[in-house]
Amino acid sequence: MLPVVRPTWFHGGMNASRQPNNHSGDIARVLVDTDLPHLDRLFDYRIPAGVDVECGMTVRVKMAGKRYDGWVIERSASSTFSGRLRPIENVVTAIPILTPAILDLARDLAQRNAVPLAKIVASALPDRHAGAEKAFLSNLKATREVSPRVQDHERSERWDSYPMADALFNRLQRGESPRAVWQLLPGMSSPSDVGTHPFVDLIDAVLRSQRRMLIVVPTASDVDRMEKLIDSMSEPPRVAYQRSSDSKYRRYSSFLGALLGTVDVVVGTRAAIYSPLTQLGAILILDPGDDRLTDPQAPYLSALDVAVRRAHLEQVSLIAAGMSISLSSAALVHSGWAALVRPELEAFRAQSAVVHVPNEDDRLRDGSGGLGRIPTHVQQRVRAALEEGPVLVHVPQRGWVSVVACARCSAPGRCTTCHGPLRANSESDLSCSWCSRPQIRWHCFECASSQWKSTRIGSARTAEELGRVFAGVPVTTSDSEHGLIATIDNRRRLVIATPGAEPVAENGYAAGLVLDAYAVLGRPELWAPEEAYRRWMNVLGLIRPSGSLTIVGVDDPSTAQSLIRRDPIAFVARLLDERQMLGFFPSKCIVAIDGKRDNVEEFITQVTIPQRCEPLGLAARIGRDVQKSHGSDPVRALYRCEWDAAPTLMEHIKATQISRSAKHAGMVSVRVNPQQLL
Repeated sequence: MLPVVRPTWFHGGMNASRQPNNHSGDIARVLVDTDLPHLDRLFDYRIPAGVDVECGMTVRVKMAGKRYDGWVIERSASSTFSGRLRPIENVVTAIPILTPAILDLARDLAQRNAVPLAKIVASALPDRHAGAEKAFLSNLKATREVSPRVQDHERSERWDSYPMADALFNRLQRGESPRAVWQLLPGMSSPSDVGTHPFVDLIDAVLRSQRRMLIVVPTASDVDRMEKLIDSMSEPPRVAYQRSSDSKYRRYSSFLGALLGTVDVVVGTRAAIYSPLTQLGAILILDPGDDRLTDPQAPYLSALDVAVRRAHLEQVSLIAAGMSISLSSAALVHSGWAALVRPELEAFRAQSAVVHVPNEDDRLRDGSGGLGRIPTHVQQRVRAALEEGPVLVHVPQRGWVSVVACARCSAPGRCTTCHGPLRANSESDLSCSWCSRPQIRWHCFECASSQWKSTRIGSARTAEELGRVFAGVPVTTSDSEHGLIATIDNRRRLVIATPGAEPVAENGYAAGLVLDAYAVLGRPELWAPEEAYRRWMNVLGLIRPSGSLTIVGVDDPSTAQSLIRRDPIAFVARLLDERQMLGFFPSKCIVAIDGKRDNVEEFITQVTIPQRCEPLGLAARIGRDVQKSHGSDPVRALYRCEWDAAPTLMEHIKATQISRSAKHAGMVSVRVNPQQLL
């Protein structure tokens, strides 16, 4: 029998507002793990005699003839239910795993996103592993406080470039909760060295206030780099590292370590944002604009979305850090909720590589050599940089030919089944980028031609082309097809990498080259400029200050000037102004209703739209992120409203969802402020 551990944060008790009834024994009010909106409430179950049940424990119950997991939210001596109460069939966990803080956070997120509470709770809690639970509790001696810091800590010299550094550290060490958007200097976001580092300084400052810290990063490679940094500290704290590839055993063990206070710092990917750390003092989100920090499942919350609400509810510090500033982060600064911690502009430029953005005049000066994918003068710059060390070549897509078009009319090549974009391999075989179906007898939907041409070249073909241009230079490819490479040495080589797969060079790259910039910047989506700038600033952060970054394919003069000036703050300020004029996020709240056409059309006729909210229309959807459950004719309805009217709109949307669910009508998905509007 496992020992029962009773953390002090849970106390069962009667809800004073409930009226007694003729039920003897204790009653457990259970949140059942189902995402049906009309079942989004607590259900009363009888606690069998001799069974020890605490609030926050996971239990097994029966509902409508089926067995479900659920979480005990309250205990009561009575119930208002007039029928016969079913008993709890089994207690799944030996300890309460749903803390009041995480429950309050889940309630807040569920209300703000019009989704069932159980859906958020299920996302926040890992799957229980009996072996991990038994091993952990058997070795658990006692819940411990934050490990004291004994030695003095020397702060990194890189903070000298930040005028607000002293104020930030003083507040953290005093136990206060400053909120900041932190613009990183080159080399900070992907550190290859160990020893004194600004991330280490923040961790030490929080621990000195006798509080704990949560760090959320986009990828497992970032977790690995953070692990090396923390291990290099003079007094390494107790840390739990969480990666998406972790086994259930390891994931549940690290969860219990955070829950019961045996770790002081949690470092992990997206799911770590819900880590139930006690005495939490600060949350650090690295590169919050990275889409890998956004949950691909409804309600599609990003780590920053959750962190903002958690920082508000638990009154802890939040620091969103990145080479560029995302629109969501900029909105926090603009509203006054967070402060901007940025280096002096001249210091940033002095510590970063020079940026070149070739324009039409540069191409004309190269003559016929300027018409190619890589103009002649850019090739010369790369050849010179190779004498100094490795050169990073950044391409937007993996594969051979990532996008094809009709050779006759230039219409985009589309899959004959799902209408997704086509790609080609080195044998010129076509397949769909979305469903991967081969296109044996493809023809253009516009002119019926069967001839195609390449419009975007992937990493594999880029590596082959550059191998011919720079004969004798080793070529390394890092992408999801060829394998991801974490670090490289300083030897002369070309490194071809896709976004997010760039290896870290020991002493930084001698130069960087971004190809096919129009593939991202030229997309029709509203998020394209922000995403393009984020990717290219991350590339800039990997290059030595003495090097250079060349970005080929930028036709917009204002974006080109923002890159050349290396001023992310001015760039995101311009994007905020544009969103303000357009009336889109973050100036307004945008709510999307997705689903089958019939279901969405019925829904928008049933939902009540409050004042200062307006419908923007209904449009068909195509894309990789469209759910298959939305059928062959998926659509999206958009609503726009003022921020203070958004809670009322979400209440009406949730009420309509509950009503339709109770009548077994077709359901729709709700998404707040989607990155892709259509």
